[in-house]
Amino acid sequence: MQLTLDLNALDVSVFVVDIEEGPRFRMVGMNVTASREFGFPVSHIAGRLFEDAFSERMASVLQDRYATCLRTRRAHQFEEFADLANGRQWFRTTLSPCLDPVTGAVWRIMSISQNVTAAKRLQIEMQQAAFEDPLTGLLNRRGFDRAVTTTCDRAVYTGEAFSLVVVDLDDLKGINDAFGHRAGDETIRSVGHTLAGFLRNGEDVARVGGDEFYLLLLEPTRLDLDRRLDRLRALVANGLTAPDLAKPPGLSAGGAIWRPGDDAYEILAAADAEMYAVKAVNKLTSMTMGRSASRMQDVA
Repeated sequence: MQLTLDLNALDVSVFVVDIEEGPRFRMVGMNVTASREFGFPVSHIAGRLFEDAFSERMASVLQDRYATCLRTRRAHQFEEFADLANGRQWFRTTLSPCLDPVTGAVWRIMSISQNVTAAKRLQIEMQQAAFEDPLTGLLNRRGFDRAVTTTCDRAVYTGEAFSLVVVDLDDLKGINDAFGHRAGDETIRSVGHTLAGFLRNGEDVARVGGDEFYLLLLEPTRLDLDRRLDRLRALVANGLTAPDLAKPPGLSAGGAIWRPGDDAYEILAAADAEMYAVKAVNKLTSMTMGRSASRMQDVA
């Protein structure tokens, strides 16, 4: 049965491409939906080869995809994006070969592209939410694990070490009890902002618990890490910004070095142990200073 169809009646983008020796791919044209979505007239592509109508990179991508469709004589579907005048647009594209009824050879390929930008943006937002802490906007534990895995994989080839740091907010319960959970949340956000500003390119920070944060720092030796932690403690000593509190909150931090072959969870456990040791010292120091201040008041 011979079927005739007006491609301009379709509400999806359609491109028609003829096959020439080489193979080379010459565009016959496109329908009005494609012209509207991609923002250029049919005259921009009609009768032109890929390399004459598009950038070298784009022409190379198209050449490879259409050549695969030609070679296999089968339809191919994939997702792609294009940066257009109205922003990045995502398409689900199907390349469908048209076969000669006598020879069976592919003589033409039709490209049908459905705009799936809205669904793709929702998917990206959901993926980001899966790795993001909703209170601070930092990575969550899942996002941090992914960052550590990526850094470990890269280190296998570079041989570079890095540091994992555990940071804990001192006495969050006291802040919540004295000023309310809203003040506690604001304090956590403020601490997260401070830690994010402490990072260098290629480093990460995550909130992994109520008052606990993990940092991935590109410090390869214990000496480098200690110097970096000293800078963090100095930053804390100068006063963290926190609204509605009588005094700035304190932090306790501990870290350990990851080297190729190490188990990242064991390094985090070592950093956690160091953090708790630091926290114990900080608590003892705070109690000692509190008793000293009380005695001075009694003498006065």
